[in-house]
Amino acid sequence: MYSKEAIEQYHAALRRGQKYTAACAARGEDPYPRVLQDIFPEVSSADRAEIGTLEIPMDSIVGTLADGRKTAFAGNFMPLLADNTEFATKWINLCDAHLGESGITDPIRCYEYYGQFYVQEGHKRVSVLRSYDALTIRAHVTRILPQASEEPAYQAYQEFLRFYRRSKIYVLHYDKPGSWKRLEDGLGLETDHEWTEDERKRFLALYWSLREICRSMNIDQMRNLTVGDVLLTCLDVYPFDQLAALDRTELQRRVGALMPEFRFAAEDKPVEVSTEPEIPGKSIVGRLLDSISKPVLNIAFIHVNDPAVSFWTRGHEEGRAYMEKALGDQVRVRTYIVGEEDADALMERAIVRDGAALVFATAPTLLGPARQAAALHPNVKVLLCALSVPAVGVRTYYSRIHEAKFISGAIAGALCGNDPVGYIARYPILGVPAAVNSFALGLRMTNPAARVLLEWSCLGGDPAQRLWAAGARIVSGHPVAASIPGNTGPGWSTSLLSEDGSYLPLARDVWNWGKTYEQMVRGILAGAWEREAPQGTAVSYWWGLSSGVIDVAMSDAVPEGVRHLAEILKRGLADGSIHPFDGQVLDQQGRVRSERDSSFSVEEMMQMNWLCDSVIGHIPRLDELMPAARETTRLLALTEDKPEPAPAAAPVPAPAE
Repeated sequence: MYSKEAIEQYHAALRRGQKYTAACAARGEDPYPRVLQDIFPEVSSADRAEIGTLEIPMDSIVGTLADGRKTAFAGNFMPLLADNTEFATKWINLCDAHLGESGITDPIRCYEYYGQFYVQEGHKRVSVLRSYDALTIRAHVTRILPQASEEPAYQAYQEFLRFYRRSKIYVLHYDKPGSWKRLEDGLGLETDHEWTEDERKRFLALYWSLREICRSMNIDQMRNLTVGDVLLTCLDVYPFDQLAALDRTELQRRVGALMPEFRFAAEDKPVEVSTEPEIPGKSIVGRLLDSISKPVLNIAFIHVNDPAVSFWTRGHEEGRAYMEKALGDQVRVRTYIVGEEDADALMERAIVRDGAALVFATAPTLLGPARQAAALHPNVKVLLCALSVPAVGVRTYYSRIHEAKFISGAIAGALCGNDPVGYIARYPILGVPAAVNSFALGLRMTNPAARVLLEWSCLGGDPAQRLWAAGARIVSGHPVAASIPGNTGPGWSTSLLSEDGSYLPLARDVWNWGKTYEQMVRGILAGAWEREAPQGTAVSYWWGLSSGVIDVAMSDAVPEGVRHLAEILKRGLADGSIHPFDGQVLDQQGRVRSERDSSFSVEEMMQMNWLCDSVIGHIPRLDELMPAARETTRLLALTEDKPEPAPAAAPVPAPAE
């Protein structure tokens, strides 16, 4: 005789199975467990490894080895057969065993393929335990080793295998390359870190808590979103130690604050890019109301370093002062410097204590604190100086500096003669390859035989001396302390290089941060923030010469004819009649990246991760960089470039002698 509880449990599980299949039918999806032999017909002859007997997560059990039993179960492993079948009798009998003193003790047998599990023996054991929402089940695991491939799923799986060897954690599944590295970065772990038992316990405690919160808030019902994805987003915003120390109520509040981010990730929306500022305009009624009562906008500028020691911060401080003077009593501005302080606490103080309604975070390394501030204070507008971060709460702003680099390249090409031209880049991050390539195309426009020798300051040593030794006498891209008369804005110079390492500036690619901040705040005061994109959209401001937010200043050392050419290029880039990437563009392998009658989209320029054929050098990997450069590079990392194989073509010409 079977217990009443076991019979009722079967009926409850049956209803869950029926509900699941109905939902799948409504979406036009297969309602049954996946079949490994259908996914990978060569499973019987594939290479394999015996992992042994261990606890595996229920959430990662997605199917069955063969199709013989699949119609007895829904895809969630709940039963589908009537309660008067032999199948139901065995299920109920097994449920009674689970409710007894010994419980279900025999491990199931399953195959692991690409980090997910397919049951060979023990389907009903999985079903019974899953009906009670068990987190794990004991299983003997055989790993199927897939054939090597360039497919993203294979690359991600190789990352998982490396992660598993160090962590012995099986609860997560990612099929996008870079996800496992993103997880380790979020946890603050080096790639080769061997996990301790205490680290495993803390991580799993957080993971299972997040899983329960996702279920209680129906986050797990969002398509294309797993608990692992939720964890990555949380770690992007909140430090792991902070999350691990929270009680359940506060953790749920922190997760709930990120709901717009989860929806954005689930829908896989692109980042909306604003390439021109909105020109504010007011009606007669609006101007009349303003004359009666002008609201004051409280603004916080958050800098990483003191402007006295940071060239970058000094430029933003000059921009802040320019904006304050232009807007007068419409704004109230406070400046904060992180220094040795905790950036999260500093932003919280700026918002809660000092009432900031608009926050400008002026360095990419403030991404995490900026996202946390935006999540916890959704009515505050938060902007980060970086290029195209796919986040809803924080909008990003940067300048199309590659337009200025195109002009500087043309100036360098006109003056370099037969010598190569050096370029010193800072970090291999979003936007930098576009700037290098744009400079190279400007160089080639005025000197078709010229080549760019690319160096990186983040690799250490003295890149200027390396360029001098390689024959470069004109160098671009490096931070410069010397100013050009009549121009005080911050920027990167194109200069004549001396053997002693000193520079004679020829031109400067200038960030006019004052005009950026003035136009951005004027737009916000006029309601542009709400009009520019619907709620739940990621927005990136990427303005250029046409907006006056960048410029090229030239010294008296530039000949009049070259100066005239530069002014023509400025006007053409500003009005859109000239584009740096118009025409055919080849990469270093001779592949055609753009045809003669086409150009690149805004997204393609932002995400550019390759170098032109006239550039000699490479984009360094993260492990090549000095430690101080790795944090910024991780935050704004380039995707790995994997283009189609190059066609047969003549080799790239060697640099001119």
